[in-house]
Amino acid sequence: MDAKTLHWPGGEHRFLLRIGELRALQRNCDAGPEEIFNRLRFGKWRVDDIIEPIRLGLIGSGEMTTDEAGPFVALRMQQHPPVQFKLTALAIMSHSLMGDPDDVVGEPEAGEAEKMSPESGASPAITATAP
Repeated sequence: MDAKTLHWPGGEHRFLLRIGELRALQRNCDAGPEEIFNRLRFGKWRVDDIIEPIRLGLIGSGEMTTDEAGPFVALRMQQHPPVQFKLTALAIMSHSLMGDPDDVVGEPEAGEAEKMSPESGASPAITATAP
């Protein structure tokens, strides 16, 4: 999976939580990734639920090293209210847990893409008829 580029109070950066970062996230927040995701979604977040996905996402994407990411995120968190980072953390979590919604799983079989294209004027075959 590719990193996701986001605009946030820290600028424009790429973020990705791979398996190692997800494990660190659950250790650091004492909760599983989906629980953290849901706490963010439903307004039951803790400060580290916001900080850690951002910090670890910068590391996982290769944007920053472990030594750089912590102070960088901490400084931004001192300059802005924490809630301004909530959507960033949520977007990082969503992308890392569920992937890109436009990503198609697998490849179409040979000729399937052409048969289904709007340019061909064709529609999928109907396999059942109404009585």
